[in-house]
Amino acid sequence: MSTPTALTFWDGVYASRPPATDPLPNVRLTETVPDLAPGDALDLGCGHYLHTPLALDRAAVLRTAARSLRPGGRLLVVDHAATAPWSWDQAPEVRYPGPREVAADISLDPATWTVERAESPRRIATGPGGHTAEVTDHVLVIHRTG
Repeated sequence: MSTPTALTFWDGVYASRPPATDPLPNVRLTETVPDLAPGDALDLGCGHYLHTPLALDRAAVLRTAARSLRPGGRLLVVDHAATAPWSWDQAPEVRYPGPREVAADISLDPATWTVERAESPRRIATGPGGHTAEVTDHVLVIHRTG
């Protein structure tokens, strides 16, 4: 039996769910980009694949992603701030670093990088079976200025 990777883990999670009949863009994406000029919105946005029970150096992945941005580009990172009631992983020891901590972990030079947004907004989310709950997201937008 092969060792799962983050990719195979998440492929399995999504393959076991019924397909979305009316998929909507992430709410944190849609609230981040409206004031950005067309062609200047985001270079990269990432999410779920970085939340995995498997060993993954998130800081290295995000650092690599940030460094691949063009000058003027932005990286949007939307993380969970807590475990949703319907999550596959209800382990109490799971820790969700805040957006400023994630930015610090990435270790980008402030002469070249600006944190444009580091917030933890709340929203009502709908999970499997239509269950709703208030959840908190960690939102980080990093802008490559040079």
